[in-house]
Amino acid sequence: MIMPARARYIPAVLAASVFAAACGGSTTVSDASPTPTAGIAATATAAAASDAAWTVTDKSKATIRVREQLVGVSLPSDAVLTATGAKGSFTLNSDGTFASGSKITFDLTTLSSDERDRDNFIKNDTLQVRQFPTAEFVPTKTSGLTVPLAASGTFTFTLTGNMTIKGKTKEVTFDVTAKRDGSDLTATATASPSWKFGDFGMTAPSVPFRVLSVTDEIRAAIDIVATGPKG
Repeated sequence: MIMPARARYIPAVLAASVFAAACGGSTTVSDASPTPTAGIAATATAAAASDAAWTVTDKSKATIRVREQLVGVSLPSDAVLTATGAKGSFTLNSDGTFASGSKITFDLTTLSSDERDRDNFIKNDTLQVRQFPTAEFVPTKTSGLTVPLAASGTFTFTLTGNMTIKGKTKEVTFDVTAKRDGSDLTATATASPSWKFGDFGMTAPSVPFRVLSVTDEIRAAIDIVATGPKG
């Protein structure tokens, strides 16, 4: 004979009560389904916010400044060259590190300044862009950044990663100021400390009858514009 559901339930309650009494404790039986705790839900929300990918847009740019002394000019000045053609994406983990596959590249064939002759020399001789057409940055970790990011606000932190130029890779750090407004993120990352030409297997440019000297210091800044989760 098949017992009604309520009839089966009563013996189960009695058995549980007897077992609890024998063990010196008490047992409460409930047919209610367990629900996730608020802590688990909060953790999942934070993970989702942190693990969302940001896509770099073509509005991003990289700028380098090098102090040079030109022939026939009494004082040194900065040569300012800018590269565009940015591509890539990055995913910030909840511990401030970056997920595997995070990478930003710039098209070095777009590098330009206010002097075409300088541009051609830097691209063809110093950087050898026909063989090494891109500069690649792989972010690895942040310091001083609270994650997940707030849906809006300004953030300052230190960014560490691996920069590859002309086939040579070096770990570098940037001082970053970033601003988030929902799904829009903008940031300016300034290399600190600055770089040497030899860090990437290059020599300081030397152009007879044109450039007397170039300081062995590359001051780099990356302006990132990215889109991502709304937060």
